[in-house]
Formats: sequence, C-alpha cells, structure tokens
Amino acid sequence: MKNKLKKWQLATIYSAVIVLAVVLDQLSKVLLEPVLADKDISIIGNWFMLSWTLNDGAAFGMLGGQNIFFFIITVAACPLFVYLLIRSFSEGVWGQVGYSFIIGGLIGNAIDRLFLAQEGFFSGYVRDFFYVKGFAVFNVADSFLVVGTICAVLALLFFDKNAVFPVLKRESSDDK
Repeated sequence: MKNKLKKWQLATIYSAVIVLAVVLDQLSKVLLEPVLADKDISIIGNWFMLSWTLNDGAAFGMLGGQNIFFFIITVAACPLFVYLLIRSFSEGVWGQVGYSFIIGGLIGNAIDRLFLAQEGFFSGYVRDFFYVKGFAVFNVADSFLVVGTICAVLALLFFDKNAVFPVLKRESSDDK
C-alpha cells in the first residue's frame, strides 16, 4: 500500500517551491544588480555572460514594448496555474512541479513589472542578466517558467494518469 500525501501536505510543499522560486529570482536580482551595473562578467567566453539589462517584453525579450500587456497576462494567468496545480494533486509530480515553477516564475517577474523602483511604480520592466549570445537575455524567473512549462507539457503528454501518450504503468485498483 502506497503512502499518499494529503492535499494540505502537497499544498504546503508546492507553496514552499513557489516561494523558493520567487526568493531565488528576487535575491539573484538584488545581489547581481550592483555587481553588473557597470560591467559584464564572462562565464563561457563571449557566448554565455552575466550582463545587466531591463526587459520590457516577454521571456527572452520577445515582443518588447508590450510590458503592461505582459503584466496583465501574468495577473490573469496566476489563478489559472494555481487551479491547474491543485487539480494535478491527483495526477502526478511532473505537473505539480511544473505548475509550481510556472507560478513562481510568474510571480517573480510580476514583482519586477509592478515594483521596479528605478523605473517607477508599474514600470512593466523585468531585470534580466543571463546572456546567451545570439539567443536571449533572461533571469531566474524565466528559467523557472521554461523548466515549469517543459515539466507541465511532459506531464500532460506522458506522465499524468490521464496523459495523452501514457508511458507509466497505471496503478490498478489491486495496488491501492
């Protein structure tokens, strides 16, 4: 007989994951901003660097100039992903981790868009600092969003109990 966690335990665990994602994102920004304000730091040559920038677009700088639109989308999306997280408690861990990461990433970037002090209240900007040459500039919240989306898609396609292409053995009623 499997030892299943109760819903309130799952909610506590994934709330902690969300808080951790937000704290890591905001802490990285607060700590790196003064260091990167006047210089770039090479990690892997000129290919991967730490380089400070303000982003008024979506993840990876896509669709720049739509900063207010992205704030509204973020606020509207959060309740949807909270619902999906709660619904996934009966499904599997891939979706739970994915939705938690997405929520944490959304909140991390929403904090920037709303409270970025140097640009004024409700600036719409996020602070980015990971630079991959020819690809993107992003932050920790964006990383959580991307990894969370990958986990959620894998859950929906392969790993949830009701996945489109299930790869895990379904638990039979005899195993309960």
